Amino acid sequence: MSKAAAGVPAKFDCPGALPYGPGVPPARLPAWLLLGCLTLLAACSGGGSECGPARVPTPLDHAVTGRITGTVDFQGPVPAMTPLPLSGEPACAAQHSGPVPSGDALVEDGHVANAFVYIRDGLGGRTFATPTEPVTIDQRGCLYEPHVVGAETCQPIVFVNSDALLHNVHGSPTHSPAWNFAMGVQGGTRTVRVAEPEVMVDVRCDVHPWMRAYVGVLDHPYFAVTGADGRFTLADVPPGDYVIASWHERFGTREAKVTLGPRETTRTDLVYSAAR
Repeated sequence: MSKAAAGVPAKFDCPGALPYGPGVPPARLPAWLLLGCLTLLAACSGGGSECGPARVPTPLDHAVTGRITGTVDFQGPVPAMTPLPLSGEPACAAQHSGPVPSGDALVEDGHVANAFVYIRDGLGGRTFATPTEPVTIDQRGCLYEPHVVGAETCQPIVFVNSDALLHNVHGSPTHSPAWNFAMGVQGGTRTVRVAEPEVMVDVRCDVHPWMRAYVGVLDHPYFAVTGADGRFTLADVPPGDYVIASWHERFGTREAKVTLGPRETTRTDLVYSAAR
């Protein structure tokens, strides 16, 4: 039987999405095509940025630094989350006890989870050493964990596949090289680096299109991702005037101006609402 007769696209290009669609769910692709996809993506994919020499950090007087704290809140009725379409992928659905919500509107007692909070402006020309400790993103249960994460420019970002399934990690930065590679071995890892700041870098799986992660990449360490309580803390911040920003995949962005004195702790809350 020919590829066309089997209902499978006869051609696909690299880099790009795997050949699935409404008529060809990934779980029903024949073994020869899955193997071909894996080989093709491994051969022609990128691995993120090539980073140059280590940055020379600006001296920081820790005796006068302070903290910026607060919460990210939501006012009004919280929009509903739709369940992810895992039922069409038995190997994915079997790893969960029931429907899995999309996770794009996690609000508890008015507090927003998975908001990326960071200093958007005010650090001037300060530079900071690149961390060597990696940021890890796991593929588990056909989901990316964590869903929202932060990293510094050129910091290692390690993708792990904890599933006994073929996944594909497709990162699409705007200001740095993209990457697109398959991960078909349980326990396998791949490392990328992103050279230029960007809020946010979209990461997806072309095999399981509901799999999304968002990586906030900055050239400084002052960022946080809120948990269920909506809280954030930016520590060891030099005194100054700053713009604090919040990014959320569904609710958008919010900003606030903050003045931080020597050894101070300053609180600012960022609020989303159903009306906006």
